[in-house]
Amino acid sequence: MERPSHRWQGFSALSPDSDRYKQIQLLLSSADFDYLKTRGIESRRQHQPDLPADVECSVNLTHFTSGFDNLVLELAFSDNVYWIARIPYEALDDDNRTSMLSEIATMKIVKRHTTIPIPQVFGFETSADQPFGYPYVFMEYLGGHSLPNGLAETIPHQHHAKVAQQLAKVFAELKNLTFSRIGRLWCGENADQPVEIIPMAWHSSPGPLETSLEYFYNQRQSENRETITMHPDDPDWLTACWVLKTALTHIIIEDRVRGPFPLCHLDLHFGNMLFDGEYNLTGIIDWSSAQAAPLEQLSVCPEFVTFPGRSDEENRPIVELKNLVVETLKEMERDQERRAPRLDNQEVDIAMHPNLTTTLSSYMASKSAEITYRQYMTSPRASLWAAKMVAKLIYGKGVTWEQLREVYGAMPLF
Repeated sequence: MERPSHRWQGFSALSPDSDRYKQIQLLLSSADFDYLKTRGIESRRQHQPDLPADVECSVNLTHFTSGFDNLVLELAFSDNVYWIARIPYEALDDDNRTSMLSEIATMKIVKRHTTIPIPQVFGFETSADQPFGYPYVFMEYLGGHSLPNGLAETIPHQHHAKVAQQLAKVFAELKNLTFSRIGRLWCGENADQPVEIIPMAWHSSPGPLETSLEYFYNQRQSENRETITMHPDDPDWLTACWVLKTALTHIIIEDRVRGPFPLCHLDLHFGNMLFDGEYNLTGIIDWSSAQAAPLEQLSVCPEFVTFPGRSDEENRPIVELKNLVVETLKEMERDQERRAPRLDNQEVDIAMHPNLTTTLSSYMASKSAEITYRQYMTSPRASLWAAKMVAKLIYGKGVTWEQLREVYGAMPLF
């Protein structure tokens, strides 16, 4: 297995004038990396008590990678074991600290209850008030690398069936990891307590929420208010808001309004999937947005949605990959259906809800899944374009935009 830093470019990938460059430069010059190396060895011994006494730890400060909020460094142990150290650029406020602990709790739960390839968390510190000077997380290095573009067009066709099998298994296991309410996962300050559901970080109604209707309706109306503020008295934009609002009737699964609610990654695209040279899935990363959410939300995956500006032939690989995933998932649901307790309420069992008839595979194969995707992935600034897409999905060629505007262009939205 190649070492993590093999593909990392360090400062050469950043503009010297960028804020990220300056933040990383400050971190590298001010943090106590001798302390970080010591903590790395201590964490290693906690997980491997028989670790030889002469094993040492080093940190590569020249080859690194980074995101919007975090620096990622390689911890190399002298026995050829590699870990990842993820370090926020700045001290965390209470909200960011909660988000970090929720992500760690989520990763531990996924690691414990599924076979989804996910990094093991070996140790963490959420406070900057310690010798290193910054929060950090130690994680397992999984190997593999992300792809440069979407799965369907990047992965050779002969590997599509294998990749579809692996993706279907990820969806099947997330679907069976269920909770009683909608929100983020929390397992206490040390991420070692029984799981509970806490409010979401981004939703207009943080919750925790009891129903999928609240989840979708409250967020849609919040975004509609923002749209109307930007485009007051504009009949086209008002019509767009109405179309997206009425589209909720095509999204909601009636028999799952009150759950159970599966764990959703919320950012499951090619950039957060790792593959080896034979296109075996080696990891799903970046669980920072993950939460318990409606089954409809679990269906949202950018890898399965066609591009409106492309021809049918250009979109064909995406359609075929999605069909492979759906068919494989359908077989898994038929052969591996189980009674999964809700992890935040062990007393509640899926068997107590006999009306759960809508499966994830059937929903993903439906037009409703694409409507859900267009709703979720749009923003108030793009709602007119999204609404026209959704209108075509709902009404086909039978109803024109002009006819919709006649009905909704002057109708009060709130």
